[in-house]
Parts: sequence; structure tokens; C-alpha cells
Amino acid sequence: MDEKEEILPDREFVLNVLKILKIPLSVRRHSEKVADKAIQIANKLKNAQVNMNLIEIGALLHDIGRTKTHDFKHALIGGKILRQRGFSEKLARICETHILGGLDKDDARKFGLPIRNYLPETLEEKIICLADKHMAGTREVSIQERFNRWFQKYGRSKILIKSKKRIEKIQKEIKGLM
Repeated sequence: MDEKEEILPDREFVLNVLKILKIPLSVRRHSEKVADKAIQIANKLKNAQVNMNLIEIGALLHDIGRTKTHDFKHALIGGKILRQRGFSEKLARICETHILGGLDKDDARKFGLPIRNYLPETLEEKIICLADKHMAGTREVSIQERFNRWFQKYGRSKILIKSKKRIEKIQKEIKGLM
């Protein structure tokens, strides 16, 4: 935690914001499941401290960019929406780093995003990213199952293979803290 504690909104406020922004019910339900999974993961940590409020609220807001699009740019749009509305920079970063286990500069270039790293760095970002990969809609799945579905749908592309390796690395790091 930084020296200055940030004040984050509560769950009820965030769920109301998602309704006001007309996030589809299916995306809201998914986000609630991701939040539950992220909290479950964080509660198992024995060798690290995390900001549980940031994990819950960040997970609820991770897909806020889906108000505009469902492609990769939803992560950047989500970060922009949160910044414009005065939310924490930490929440904006969670939005920007949750897709595919994060994107590096080369990935960003390939997808036409501003060229920079969108890799999860903080433990909170990594936990939410991992929790998101464990949820297919509102159903919990293994990382292998999630990627098998993507491989079937999009093929075994370099980006998906790289993404799977990133998620497995994040999963291993987090398990090492349990």
C-alpha cells in the first residue's frame, strides 16, 4: 500500500455505476464472479499482503470498457472511463492489464493499441487477471479449459500461446505465496 491510503468506492456504488453505464447483465454477473474468485485467491495468501478492497472493486470494474466494445480495446477504454470519472489510477491499471494475461509492447503494436506494456505488475493486478481467466462467463473453469476454448475459437496463435505462458507464470507465482 502506498503511504497515502486511497479511498475506493464500495461494492454497491460500483454495481450501481455499472448499471448506469448500461453494462450488460451478463458482463455484470461475470464481473461479480471474477470478484468472488479474486477474493477467494487473495484469502489463501499466507506470504503476502494485498489490498482486499482494491481486489474486490478492481475485479468488479475490470470489464467496464465493455460499454463500448468487446474487443481488446475494452481494457484501454475501461481505464479511460475510470480516469475520466475520477477513479483511482490503480483501478484504471487493473482494467488495462487484465486482458490475456497482459500485453507487452509487441502485442500492443499488433493489436493497434498505444505502444507500451500492459502487463500486470502488482499482486492485485495479477490476482484479478488470474481470476478473470478462471471465469468463462459465470462458470469457473481451469486455465487449461479456458485456453482450449480460445484455441478452438481463434487457433493456436502466437499471442494465445504467449498469453497462456504468462497466466501460468502468474498462477505459479501466486501459488508460491499460499
